[in-house]
Amino acid sequence: MRQLSQLTTRIFHGAAVFYLLWVGPAQAASDPDLSKLENTKLTQLQYIGSHNSYKKALDNRLMAWLKMFDPDVAESLDYAHSPIETQLDLGLRLFEIDLFYDPEGDRYHKPLGQQWPFAESNRTMPFTNGDQDSAFRVMHVQDIDFQTHCPTLKDCLRIFSTFSEANPNHLPIILTLNLKSDIIDLPGFTKPKPFGGEAFLTLATEFVEALGHTRIFTPAKLQGNLPTLSEAVETLGWPDVNQLRGKYILVFDEPEAKLVPYRALEQSAGAPLFFGTPNLGHPRAAFLVLNDPIQQRRKILEAIRRGYLVRTRADADTIEARRNSTNRREAAFSSGAQLISTDYYLADPRFDGDYAVQFANQSFSRKATDQPSD
Repeated sequence: MRQLSQLTTRIFHGAAVFYLLWVGPAQAASDPDLSKLENTKLTQLQYIGSHNSYKKALDNRLMAWLKMFDPDVAESLDYAHSPIETQLDLGLRLFEIDLFYDPEGDRYHKPLGQQWPFAESNRTMPFTNGDQDSAFRVMHVQDIDFQTHCPTLKDCLRIFSTFSEANPNHLPIILTLNLKSDIIDLPGFTKPKPFGGEAFLTLATEFVEALGHTRIFTPAKLQGNLPTLSEAVETLGWPDVNQLRGKYILVFDEPEAKLVPYRALEQSAGAPLFFGTPNLGHPRAAFLVLNDPIQQRRKILEAIRRGYLVRTRADADTIEARRNSTNRREAAFSSGAQLISTDYYLADPRFDGDYAVQFANQSFSRKATDQPSD
């Protein structure tokens, strides 16, 4: 199992632990009052959101089986989130979704994880196939970590669309996307399909059909008549929050090389997704993913000064929650990064210290009042 350990360590890098074993506290304060956000740009807010937002816990028996072979890998997968509906009701407006391209709809319907620990039993763990009309499966890792609150992209987007219909003035919801195509080179593991031009076209279509053109704030809308997105951001900035209420901002959290097939769609004014490029001043830059608020603090500060949206992470690899270490969380807050991702918007009751990532009064969005300093 050494190969499994090495490969999964690479694939699971950055995973944090959250395990919802109890009914959470009363609903926190949701979106700020409209009147308090007049003349407030989106970049002047801070959000707390969830990492791998869709994820359910592994079956206990599968988790025990994994622990026998690699405790570190098992620990990195030992977390789960409450349903997306619950997260929305709590006030979260930042989410992350992992996608596998599956146009035929049958590539992942018999995961190995259903077989390994249950070979000598008469039961299998539950696995829901979801909307078969969607070309994209939503899960963390093929064959191992596949339990999810919304099995397909259409299932997830239906949740968001329903919420928006009931709450048309919500703060803009930001969805970051990881496109999963890594191969686990071991016998029996499903080989993911790569994301080519057809996959990107289908992806854009599913978003537009589910959310509608008017709900998606596209790169073209931000760029306007300026030659590049970065120039629009650095001269005009992101719009006021109240101009974006009820809308969605969709972002690829992937290196530019992986997104080359998407460039053809960018010729259309309706191309719905932003690049999460890490390079300041890049022509497509408007939204930067800078996940380490300690090591990348100077870069975050510079990006904020120049008008970019920045997503960072308050915790990773279960370390902060298990040790009740708040250094990274406080660095994320003080960096000025507007978007802070965590697996612990509610504390994990199994860990001492009640580590959680929340603003005052159990809120998950706030207007930034202090200018971050170096």
